[in-house]
Amino acid sequence: MKSSLSYPLILFGLLAAILVLAIAPDPAAAIGGLVLANAGGIEIEVLKKALTDQGAAVKEYFEKQMTMMQELKVRQLDVEQKLARKPMTGAADFSGNGIGELTKMIIGSSGLAAFQKGDTPSVSIKVPAHLFKTAIANAVGQNQPLVPADRQPGIVFGPQRRFTIRDLFAQIPTGSNLVEFCRELTFTNAAAPQYDSSSPTPHAEGAPKAESGMTFELDSEAVITVAHWIPASRQVLADAPQLEQHVGQRLLYGLKLEEEDELLNSAGANGELNGLINQAAAFTGGATNQSKIDTLAKAIVQLILTDYEPSGFILNPGDWWSILMLKDSQGRYLFGDPGAMREPRLWGLPVVATPTMAAGGFLALDAMRAGFIADREDAVIRISEHHADFFIKNLVAILCEERLALVIQRTGALVYGSLNFAG
Repeated sequence: MKSSLSYPLILFGLLAAILVLAIAPDPAAAIGGLVLANAGGIEIEVLKKALTDQGAAVKEYFEKQMTMMQELKVRQLDVEQKLARKPMTGAADFSGNGIGELTKMIIGSSGLAAFQKGDTPSVSIKVPAHLFKTAIANAVGQNQPLVPADRQPGIVFGPQRRFTIRDLFAQIPTGSNLVEFCRELTFTNAAAPQYDSSSPTPHAEGAPKAESGMTFELDSEAVITVAHWIPASRQVLADAPQLEQHVGQRLLYGLKLEEEDELLNSAGANGELNGLINQAAAFTGGATNQSKIDTLAKAIVQLILTDYEPSGFILNPGDWWSILMLKDSQGRYLFGDPGAMREPRLWGLPVVATPTMAAGGFLALDAMRAGFIADREDAVIRISEHHADFFIKNLVAILCEERLALVIQRTGALVYGSLNFAG
């Protein structure tokens, strides 16, 4: 029977042999452990059985490790095959033999190697910028996916003409659809000193006085309606709040544009106004060796000789600027320094330059004595769905209209002619 002191030594030798085989299976070290255990008095058969059991455990451990390594290799191969079959668009160049630069960089990464060994739980690989073939840039034109457009408020519309002809005349409201006025048709002026030379003794006192005479006529101008409209859906007016105001403004502008043309150029037929040119006296200044400036001066004289006071001219802008550009024989502008231009004036009278006047024509006038504009209804805008089948179509009619008359009481206060009399 072994002494009690030998058991610790036996146990120590056995544990030493097992640990050596588990951690670093070195036969020499294991034999040393066995010798140490035997020195303690343990049976050799017992030691062999213990070593055999431990060896089986060590083998099982290493087999598990090899299986895990094999699975990692299979996964790595699968990733490499997928990258080779389906390149990442715009990311790497897979041209050439086999795997491209990006794949090689991933496989050769020290981080991936450390991950495979189990030294790190994750791996991060930086991709160089030159591997990206397509740079991110703004799209061209509208509908850009990345950058929102800078949408300016309101609606841009074309230039608008400055209206001038209405402002030349007095504007008087009327409550009727017809404006009548009494015009003096003829006036026979027989005014003379009181004197009688028919009696045997000529004398002044008691002599009959001269008798004058005059006739009259009733004239009139009808009130006309100038109007236009545009259809729109209720939905678009609700969805685009600025549209209703824009449509109203443009309709009003179009109405005034037609009014200006009616005031100057209409012939008084088919519901039109009887315009200024149609009622004006013809220019009688002649056409011999006169410039445009001479023609306009003679038009003033024609008005003055018929007892009117000229208040200005209406010209086409092209004609007005051709007058401004006239030069003397030394190349100097007749109207002085262009940088010192003031209010448009000619022969001391204001000039109204408007495209409503046709090129080559002119109108000289005494606007205060010529007549006035009678306003029956000022320009208004109305919106209604009561038109045709607009109600069931969810449409509305936006209407703009006005009613007025041009009352020219003295046609001699207007002189119309052509500037193309220059000789």
